[in-house]
Amino acid sequence: MTADAQKQMRRLKKEIEVAASPAAVWKALTDGEELARWFPLSARVTPGAGGSIALSWGPEWGGEARIDAWEPQQLLRIEQPGPAGPVTIEWKLEQRGGKTLVRLVQSGFTTGAAREDEYFGSTEYGWGFMLANLRHYLERHAGTARRVAWPRQKVAIAREEAYQRLTAPGGLFREGTGGLAGGTEYMLESATGENFEGIVEFVRAPRGFCISVRQLNDALLWLTIEGAPGEHEVQLWLSTYGVAQAKVEEFGKQWEGVLGRIFG
Repeated sequence: MTADAQKQMRRLKKEIEVAASPAAVWKALTDGEELARWFPLSARVTPGAGGSIALSWGPEWGGEARIDAWEPQQLLRIEQPGPAGPVTIEWKLEQRGGKTLVRLVQSGFTTGAAREDEYFGSTEYGWGFMLANLRHYLERHAGTARRVAWPRQKVAIAREEAYQRLTAPGGLFREGTGGLAGGTEYMLESATGENFEGIVEFVRAPRGFCISVRQLNDALLWLTIEGAPGEHEVQLWLSTYGVAQAKVEEFGKQWEGVLGRIFG
């Protein structure tokens, strides 16, 4: 049996409950300006079945997907190219009292190779943050434009070792992050000497974690370690709302220095 014949298709499923109406969630999924407030850096939407959604994270990554299904406030399905062939992403919305249940299903993944497994794991982890950011935006910052800082550092060590350096005392935080637990409050002194406090959205060792930062007007700070073994990139993604551009740029420069120190 060939390697290709041994491969199997798989899909990932995610859901999250958002304290917002289906109309608000639908707009966040299908309006270019709204998409940029929780998902990409910029977006363009040609609405309706047969239309398209184009997302961009700058010149390094972007793409356009065809809209296959468009049922306002209920169903959105898009198809885009992927490493193993077409990838389908389906969103279903269901009203639950004053909230909306958001279901996401992405298919088109295969098994059988380390890079394919990494692609699946990275995508699954990434959606965890993006859905948390969708909820955070709609529940706490609806209608507010987002500013992003995105310091990064390429590393040639294992993900586990990179995560250990980042979360140990003297890494990203003076005390380390050993006490972080999803859904709990935290208080930490950052590597830049600032006091951070807020809610821990989730912790997924050795991929990363996500926390809110009250000192930055309830921003979200996400750590992710991307890429295949030997080609990892450590990324800090800061989603801010109502924070001055100069402050966001200062954060990016300071934390680029932190990452350089940790892995220099």
